[in-house]
This record gives sequence, structure tokens and C-alpha cells, in this order.
Amino acid sequence: MRYFDRKQGRERVRICAPLDFGPLRGSVDGADRYQLWDLGAKHKPFNVAVLPSDIVELTVLPETFEPEDFITWAFKPNAWRVPRDWGKFS
Repeated sequence: MRYFDRKQGRERVRICAPLDFGPLRGSVDGADRYQLWDLGAKHKPFNVAVLPSDIVELTVLPETFEPEDFITWAFKPNAWRVPRDWGKFS
């Protein structure tokens, strides 16, 4: 994904896994955002929240990912706004 990073004021490229779409908890503006897991991040935060208008280019890659490889927090079932079939992480 290539997107405009508002905090850094420049475009960035990241390989990410999709998490969810919707407003962030506690967000002031309540705007829907793509919530993604940055697979290349070496330091927290590992998640990336991007407004649809900030996405410059999105490419679907052939690689797959396993949710249990990155969901390490105390997961609550049905926590996602967009339903999915991720087994115990659905």
C-alpha cells in the first residue's frame, strides 16, 4: 500500500495485512479508516490507520497471512466491525 502519512507529511509504502474498517475507538472525528497491520514494522505501533482519501495505491499481493501470527492482544470475539471467518479471531 502506498499512502499519504499525515503525521510525517509524505507518502509511505507499507506491506500490510487487513484488520478492519471503521472509526477508531476514541477517535474525535469518528471517520472510517482502514485499519491495517504493518508486517514490516520493527517498533510499535504495528497498526496503521489510514483514511480512504489518503490511499494513493493499493495492491493485493499473492502472499497469505495467519491472524494468530500477529493477534497477540486479549482478543474479544466479535470485536471487528467487518465480519470475517478467522476462526477463534472472528
